[in-house]
Amino acid sequence: MRPMKNVQKDWITKLTATTAVVAWALANGLDVVSMSLFVQAGGQLVFASQIMRQHPAEFVMLYAGMRVLGTLTVYLLLTFAQKQWPLLSRTLWSVLTACSLATAVAAWWRVL
Repeated sequence: MRPMKNVQKDWITKLTATTAVVAWALANGLDVVSMSLFVQAGGQLVFASQIMRQHPAEFVMLYAGMRVLGTLTVYLLLTFAQKQWPLLSRTLWSVLTACSLATAVAAWWRVL
């Protein structure tokens, strides 16, 4: 039987990880929606102006797919890091939550 201190720590770490993953998924969803609105409004990015003009729907689908793959990659990397460095796990998940906030702010700024 594990001591109570470790059980509480595991619970807090799981809550931190769940919050970070949900926040990251929501921020990426907001980012995809804001990019869709940006493209519909006629906005252009420097690195993809040609494809955005000619195929806006396909660009948004590619962008959404890129965000999904990036989200899965970040989740897998953090899960691996959590197993390698358990003492840093809460810090790593908290950094992901901060990155989620930055992504959401950037997506919101793009729409304004």
